[in-house]
Amino acid sequence: MEAIEFKTIIHNGTVVIPLQYSSQWEDKAIRVIVLDDSELLSEPVEKPKKTIFKAISLNTQGFDFNREEANVR
Repeated sequence: MEAIEFKTIIHNGTVVIPLQYSSQWEDKAIRVIVLDDSELLSEPVEKPKKTIFKAISLNTQGFDFNREEANVR
């Protein structure tokens, strides 16, 4: 059995696995053991960043779309 150890914070019942491990453990059955480590944390653990998408607007007035030209590779 292979084991890894990392520190994280549970948000809304979700445990986030660090990116360096996620692909290696994808689609595998795992065993999770949760230990309260809050007294031992010397540095705060960052919350996962939320991706925010902003809408953009393009002026396409007068643009002629040519499907053949677009598909030329």
